[in-house]
Amino acid sequence: MKKKTDLRILRTKQSIRKAFYELIQEKGYEAITIQDIADRAMINRNTFYLHYQNKPNLLDTCINELLNELKDAVILCPISINSFSISMLETVMQTVLEHISRNITFYYAMLIEENRIYQFRVKMENIIKDKLNEGWNPKENAPVAISKDLLLEYLVSAFMGIVIWWIKNDQPLPANEAAAQFSRIVTYGHFKAASTSAEE
Repeated sequence: MKKKTDLRILRTKQSIRKAFYELIQEKGYEAITIQDIADRAMINRNTFYLHYQNKPNLLDTCINELLNELKDAVILCPISINSFSISMLETVMQTVLEHISRNITFYYAMLIEENRIYQFRVKMENIIKDKLNEGWNPKENAPVAISKDLLLEYLVSAFMGIVIWWIKNDQPLPANEAAAQFSRIVTYGHFKAASTSAEE
């Protein structure tokens, strides 16, 4: 009997969240009311309050649960102990895109255009940055002296740019191909990857 109750609760929460994501895309977070969510999820307001305190609580719960899932997936990506690994970068990108594809409505609502949620992007960027920084100690005698912090910011910004392009354009490349092309750009530089030349 308890299992049936748990399943019903799970379905109700899924309906609430699906309605919430769709409404963020349509109206923006600030314009949504609890009644809007209840109407779209085909529940009454009292049912909503059985599961969430208010709209900010629903937003925080959705963000934290999905980003925890993303973090758990990214943590499993292998790292190179001695140096930054391009193959690791490619694996992380593919893992992130595959996770997004399974939760595309949420990510679209959180990251795209005027209805995006800024705090979500910041938290997502920190997950990516922590992973890229894991076990990475640039050599002191590197041929070009570049700040590690600056380089990490560059990589994370490029990474998120690809993610947003991929979502906004309805996943135009398979996750593995988008990840492979991104790693080639990082490996060879954008001029060489595009078969063009640059002058000092």
